[in-house]
Amino acid sequence: MISGLEEFIRADVAPRAQAIDRDATIPPELVETAAALGLQRILAGRGGRPDASRIEEACEVSQAIAAHSPAVALVVAGTRLTTYLLGKYAPAHLVDRWLEPTFAGRTFGAFAITEPHAGTDIRGMSTVAELDGDRYVLNGGKCWVGFAPVADFAIVLAKVGSADRDAAMVALVVDMSSPGASGRPGPELSGFRGMPNGELSFTDVSVPATDRLEVEGFAGMMDGLNMARIDAAAYACGLLRGALVASLERANGRAAFGRPLADLAIIQRKIGRIATDYHAARALTQRAARSFAEGDGGDQDLISMAKMFSSDAARRATDEAMQIHGALGIVSDEPVNRMHRDAKVTQIFDGTSEIHETMLGRRALRAQAAGRLVPFVDDEPAAEPSAPGVGGGR
Repeated sequence: MISGLEEFIRADVAPRAQAIDRDATIPPELVETAAALGLQRILAGRGGRPDASRIEEACEVSQAIAAHSPAVALVVAGTRLTTYLLGKYAPAHLVDRWLEPTFAGRTFGAFAITEPHAGTDIRGMSTVAELDGDRYVLNGGKCWVGFAPVADFAIVLAKVGSADRDAAMVALVVDMSSPGASGRPGPELSGFRGMPNGELSFTDVSVPATDRLEVEGFAGMMDGLNMARIDAAAYACGLLRGALVASLERANGRAAFGRPLADLAIIQRKIGRIATDYHAARALTQRAARSFAEGDGGDQDLISMAKMFSSDAARRATDEAMQIHGALGIVSDEPVNRMHRDAKVTQIFDGTSEIHETMLGRRALRAQAAGRLVPFVDDEPAAEPSAPGVGGGR
């Protein structure tokens, strides 16, 4: 674990978590401290090229922070996402301009895919970039974009020349100070409060043709989205940990009907389930992260499994934590209430649980029909060794 992380969480994040949620604002000094510790640059390798082999460590950082404030964890991880894409795919002049200031928390980048009528259905988006000589002219808008109100640049997925479903796509790196480009806050969210979120608008924005990711647009953004989904699973793991600790403290510190809550079998069963889900979610998230570290954007199925399972488990766990807290659990300024709202968000962003469930089922059926089972069913286990005196044993 990164040196200074535990102290950062203990001294800076945990004491402010409820105020961040209440005020929907993350103090700038928190971002600066995280940057000074190197939390945003965990995946940075030589020359700005990303080192995906450290993604498991990045997930551990996200989990540790999210156990106290998922909003702060997302601010840190969101920076890792845009700098990962810049370092891996952007031309040198964009790397030189944006990478170090973003690592340092002086500039912010947005990752822009979703549109009002095209969420999971990315092919249905209508943002279009028309190639005009040595420039693209960008028109359209994006919503539910992290950092939108404060973004200095945005990595924007757009169709080239046409809004047709099958049009080619490009990922443009847009300077948000360009004429016609703007960002604004979106609706106030119930969870992950404090993380700047909102909408981007582009009206005849002129973007140099060289200011793009040097990869097919859809493929490059899906690489980034896979990393975002692993981080979403990590936030959910952090919430599971937070719910478990809060439930243990409440059960051991509260009496009912003349006996500790901890003595009640129903409470013990709830806590046993939360603990099991926490460890299962962590193991699946680590496996997904490991697949990403191996290259090619990771195993899409493992990543979907980790994101879906962890977020659904976090919602169940935080619901049980609220129940264990009784009336205190429905007080909006209590940590378990905030965790419950945060957990719901993890079930929706980066692909809802339902869409991951559907995609996994569809791909599992196709894999079996093609004669493949991994990763849905592991390889057949090795045969058990023969017992002595049976089948040739000595």
